[in-house]
Amino acid sequence: MSRLRSRQTLKKLSIGIVLVLALVSLLVFAAFSDQEILRGGVLRAIGNITSNSSNPFLAAGQSLPGTLSMVYERLFYVNSMNGDETPLLGVSYEWSENNLKLTVKTRQGVLWSDGEAFSAQDVAFSFNYIKEHPALDLSGIWGGELTTVEAPDDQTVVFSFSAPNTPVFTYLATQAIVPEHIWSTIDDPGTYINEQPVGTGPFLFDSCTLQQFASYVRNPSYWMEGRPYIDRVNFSVIKTNDSALMVMLLDEVDYAFLYVPDVKNTFVARDPEVHAYYWPVANSNLLYLNTAKKTLDQVAFRKAVAMAIDKKPMSDKIFYGDAGVADPTGILPAQLDEWGSADLKAMSYSYDPDGARKVLKDAGFSWDADGNLLGLDGESLPVFKILVGSGWTDFIGMAQIISNNLEVLGIKTSIDQQSWGGYIGGIQNGTYDMAICWSTGAGPTPYYFYYKMLSPEFSATEIGDTALSNYARFTDPAVTAALASYRATSDPTAQLDAIHTIAQVVLENVPFIPLTDRPSFICYNTSTFIGFPSDENPYNDGCGPEQPGAEIMYLNVHLK
Repeated sequence: MSRLRSRQTLKKLSIGIVLVLALVSLLVFAAFSDQEILRGGVLRAIGNITSNSSNPFLAAGQSLPGTLSMVYERLFYVNSMNGDETPLLGVSYEWSENNLKLTVKTRQGVLWSDGEAFSAQDVAFSFNYIKEHPALDLSGIWGGELTTVEAPDDQTVVFSFSAPNTPVFTYLATQAIVPEHIWSTIDDPGTYINEQPVGTGPFLFDSCTLQQFASYVRNPSYWMEGRPYIDRVNFSVIKTNDSALMVMLLDEVDYAFLYVPDVKNTFVARDPEVHAYYWPVANSNLLYLNTAKKTLDQVAFRKAVAMAIDKKPMSDKIFYGDAGVADPTGILPAQLDEWGSADLKAMSYSYDPDGARKVLKDAGFSWDADGNLLGLDGESLPVFKILVGSGWTDFIGMAQIISNNLEVLGIKTSIDQQSWGGYIGGIQNGTYDMAICWSTGAGPTPYYFYYKMLSPEFSATEIGDTALSNYARFTDPAVTAALASYRATSDPTAQLDAIHTIAQVVLENVPFIPLTDRPSFICYNTSTFIGFPSDENPYNDGCGPEQPGAEIMYLNVHLK
């Protein structure tokens, strides 16, 4: 199948890409073509409903759960685990002129849900709109080499670059596309609620009750003939993991993105005929350290914290072996063989409390008579808060282990549970001390992880200003240069060198601490619906219900 090649070594693509992408589409969407499809039904799901907004320019989780997965579409879906591509509003693409031009052919016969025709002009408008409103550019599409996006005709979009940047394809492919005839009249898109969203997606927004419920109905004019199979998707808010598990066990919900401790025994074994889960590893759980705050801005302190944390109990006791211990570089296990090295492994830290105390002592830290760690100025340190989501039993359990580990160093901590708005707001605004969260840049190579986690355009200087994805607020000139070097070449050796440079800086400076692999937490009940992704049919990356890849799931699920 067509995919973003390993190390993103994209070359000039021939017209054959049209056939290859068509094959991908067949493989993804024809899983049930040999059997009778039962249509209809209401899929019951769990989702966050913290806003009544259907604004597709907000980050996932800040708008209603179907906004980016059901109403609005993108050019291609790119599977973050392996780079496999699925054509949506785009049908083919070609790099030319030494990778300075990307030409995308768009799909014909597509209608916006208000009946207006979709065209390449809508695509060009969407990209130029986020250029006009930089706060909407969550992936930094316009932050580097992209110079223009134009639609010379109704079926062609041309992206022009000042220098090669083939990795940006993933971000271009997955940018939400909006109708020009509506959004051209919106002057302040960052605050626009968009109560009646008009998209090209497989579902239409129906209704919502804030903090309780949201509903989407089948789009009868959807461009993919016969899809979706289901009539409606209803999202309900369940505030804690324990409560969500209970409704799943009572068969009151068909699908949830839900962490379940010991999922094989706690969930699947309760009814193995219909209970199932799909937990592919495409991300990491990290402890973010706010480098904009005093003491946390000290490399020795961060390194000691990293060395004092015992990650194995997190893997064994919290995730029951379903999530391995993360590599200190942050590189995912499936990518380590290709992107890791013996030199990086030799630089890596491991669980070593005695070594952590030595690092602190050598840097000039000291302890009082009661064993409490003092700052470099000899003053008592504050109690550091570890921010987690309220009721998130996995993160809470990880925070408890970290608290106990850091007590050995004389570092006092408390666990700060916040609802979604307070949690993600505290992380992005930099008011937190330490925070457990997933990585913000998962992708088919480590470049995407490091780009979103460490690039300056995603950071912020002052506490209170929004950091889009560089939550640790750590930047380094060597990292910035290495990211640019990676983008500018298709040479595998040069790209590998760039990744090694970045990984070395991460190991030396510890802006964040990778804790465990982060499986995707899809749990589902097949008593009513089938066609969910699985290890046998991994057609998406196991993303949450509000993520773009969930669209592929909504298009495949059907009545049993």
